[in-house]
Amino acid sequence: MDDVILAPQHLRADPDKQVARHASHYALRRRTLDRMRSKTTDLDAKPMLIDPSVYTDPDYFRREKRAIFLEMPVVAGLSRDIAEPGDMMTFDVLGPSILIVRTKSREVKAFLNMCPHRGAKVVTECSRRTRMTCRFHGWTFDLEGKLIGQPGKEGFEGIDKDERGLVPVPVAEKYGLIVVRATANGDPVDVDAYLGDFAGEIAHLELEKATPIASSTIPAEANWKYALDTYGESYHFATLHPQTIGQLAYSNMMIYDNYGLHARLAFPRAEFMDYADKDEAEWPHTFYGGLYMLFPNMIINVNSIIGVGQFYGVSRVFPAETVDRSTTLMTTYQPAHAGESVDIQKWQEMHAFIDRVVTTEDYSVSREGQQNLTYAPAGFKTVLGRNEIALQHWHRNLNRLMAGRN
Repeated sequence: MDDVILAPQHLRADPDKQVARHASHYALRRRTLDRMRSKTTDLDAKPMLIDPSVYTDPDYFRREKRAIFLEMPVVAGLSRDIAEPGDMMTFDVLGPSILIVRTKSREVKAFLNMCPHRGAKVVTECSRRTRMTCRFHGWTFDLEGKLIGQPGKEGFEGIDKDERGLVPVPVAEKYGLIVVRATANGDPVDVDAYLGDFAGEIAHLELEKATPIASSTIPAEANWKYALDTYGESYHFATLHPQTIGQLAYSNMMIYDNYGLHARLAFPRAEFMDYADKDEAEWPHTFYGGLYMLFPNMIINVNSIIGVGQFYGVSRVFPAETVDRSTTLMTTYQPAHAGESVDIQKWQEMHAFIDRVVTTEDYSVSREGQQNLTYAPAGFKTVLGRNEIALQHWHRNLNRLMAGRN
């Protein structure tokens, strides 16, 4: 078979985590089927009104970027995005260019991607290497960020070479997540504190063993929150996605679990109804695990390719340079438990399908809505229904975090 990957031993699924994963996902399917049978959905207490300024006000946008994306932890990627010592990636979407590397000891380090000589980017193309050389004047750094090469060093007498290493950025790696705080020399990142009660659900996904298959960078002519809002409800499936997602999942039906800042959702898959009246012992196995939403901007679609296996569709939505633009980084991963011999083309095809739906359907509406909200009349407010419970939860968290921010 073409394009077959054999999973090495250290990337194979952990049996204990597999038991926990199955228990969690089967419990979710049980609740989902209850909603499908009753034709109901999880609901919030009442509708919620949203002032359009949170999507359109440049001053609010400036304060929000600092408070949410520079001061709080943000997921930069998954462990196997930089799988081996010497692997590196640049992470520029937060504003400052951040360089993330895996050292010889397999630890993850992060730095400002800024040469301490004249401020140029040290790394512009990522590849596996043991040292990094700035293309401007050739200053060279090891994977720990230490300055180890300085052409014409006689010109820098009196400058302490040990103080001219790369500027560190707080970073931590756990549960397969690489999490940064995009403030140089800032407070350390505590992944367990960031995830809270959600850590157990994240842990059994074994994200540290997930293999990246395909990636896209998707621009949107909309505020990052308007783009992100499209992920958090199924109310639009039948009308916006009648020939795509609407064929695969029920519209306006959702299971919702709150984990502080984070949440997990489930959108009923159409094939579940094929065995809705059967005893659970007769259910076919499924790899559906729902949608994991990590505040502020990350979505992990734990879903299945029918007849093939599970995929992790990871989307991270970031603000761009202006209030009415955003950038989505989307990657499809193949979980360790997909099997020891798999055809990656199926995962590539799934990635292309989701990319197309997001770009041509979801973000086309985001663009139109953003334009309209820019010219909304005084006093106009959008409304989130009781059935849009995950979005209400997310916006309440944002409002709380932004309260009093100058």
